[in-house]
Amino acid sequence: MEPNTDDKPNSGRFHTQTFAKADVKRREKLLATALAQFAEKGFSATSVNDIARGAGISIGALYSYFPSKDDLYLTVVEQGRALLEEALGDIDAAAPFFASYETLVRRARDYALANPELNRIYLDATTHGLRHLSRRLSGSLETITAEMYRKILAAAIERGEVRAGTDTGADAFCLDSIMVLFQFSFASDYYQERLRIFLGLSGDEPIDEEALIASITNFVRRALAPSGACP
Repeated sequence: MEPNTDDKPNSGRFHTQTFAKADVKRREKLLATALAQFAEKGFSATSVNDIARGAGISIGALYSYFPSKDDLYLTVVEQGRALLEEALGDIDAAAPFFASYETLVRRARDYALANPELNRIYLDATTHGLRHLSRRLSGSLETITAEMYRKILAAAIERGEVRAGTDTGADAFCLDSIMVLFQFSFASDYYQERLRIFLGLSGDEPIDEEALIASITNFVRRALAPSGACP
C-alpha cells in the first residue's frame, strides 16, 4: 500500500500531522509495538504489517501516520535519543574529568539495563542492513556524545587534568568507543560472551561490574592524565 502523500512529515520529524492528532494511547501503543518488534527482529526482518497488527490498527492507518518503515524506525530512534540527551544533561565540563567519565560509564550501564529494547535497536543501527540510514542515524545518535566529550576534554586540558597537545576529536572517539562496546555487552549475547572471554571468566562466573567500571576508568586515566599524575 502506498503511503499518504498529502500529509508528509515536516523537516525534523518523521510522523505526519495525522499521527500528532491521534489519541495519545493509540500513539503510545503503536510506538511501543514498533519498539518491541524492531528490537526483537531487527529493522530488516520487521514487517510493518506485523507492527500494525500488533498495535491493533490497519496498515492504511499506519501509513497515514508514517510514510514509510524508515520514518517509523527513525521516530523510535528519536525516543532513545531524547532519553540519552536527558541522561547526559547534567554532565558538567567544570567537574573533575575522570570522575565525570566514571559517571558516564555507570550511566551507560544503567541506561542499557533500563532500556534493553532501545539498546538492542542501537546495536542494530550499526549493521549493514541499515546502511541506507547510516548518516541520519549517526547524526542523531552520535552528535550528542561527540560534542559532550570534546567539550569536557577541552575543559580538562585547560585545567591540566588531561595532557595538552592531544587531539580532542580522536580522544573523544576512543572514549566513546570504549563506552559503546561496554553498553553492547548488555544488548547482545555475543558481546556479553566476548567481554567474558577478555576478562578470563569461565562458565557462569559473574562479571564484577563495579570492578570493571573502576578498571575502565583507571585505563582512561593512565591514557590521558599528564605524566606523573597517576598513582
